[in-house]
Amino acid sequence: MNMNKLLLLTTIFLLGLVAKMNAQSPLPIHIGIKGGSNFSELPVSDGFSSKYAVGYFGGAMARFDFKRFYIQNEILYSEKSSKIDKTSGTGSKNAKWRSIEVPLVIGYKVVDLAALNVRVFAGGVYSYVLDENFSSLNQLKDSYRKFDKSNIGYQVGAGVEVWKFTVDFTYQGGLNNVNKNFSSKPNSFNVGIGYFFL
Repeated sequence: MNMNKLLLLTTIFLLGLVAKMNAQSPLPIHIGIKGGSNFSELPVSDGFSSKYAVGYFGGAMARFDFKRFYIQNEILYSEKSSKIDKTSGTGSKNAKWRSIEVPLVIGYKVVDLAALNVRVFAGGVYSYVLDENFSSLNQLKDSYRKFDKSNIGYQVGAGVEVWKFTVDFTYQGGLNNVNKNFSSKPNSFNVGIGYFFL
């Protein structure tokens, strides 16, 4: 056997060994993209009632695995909406607000297989309001003029992951009021679809 053939066989063997090791010990860090819909409600002042309305979100996510546990951080652009009705029954309008959200959760893989896992998770979320639109709600516009741009919340949820695709179902609630003058803590249900490319 000449040197070239020996070198070729050695290279093939080493590549096969590295591939096997990677298959058995995947990288603990994963990076991907995520988007979906949210169904939000913004409690309002007396004389009005609020209902859930549809919005959307999208952004990036990163995860660090430690056996069955993991930590996941995301940065998302979110547009939320809540349907506002006057209790006098004179019509309804949608209140909208746009924000940057940064969730950080700790999760546990209840089912952890090579190509499938089922997860539960919980943690906090920081959001910064970019702008809000109450222009069509004149009576509420003054009340929300001092809309608190920084908000802290919590979230809990569950998810399913098949290969590199994820589907998450999340409930998100506020811990502080969006306005210091009265009690108003937004909450939402989120459905997200993601893909880990790393």
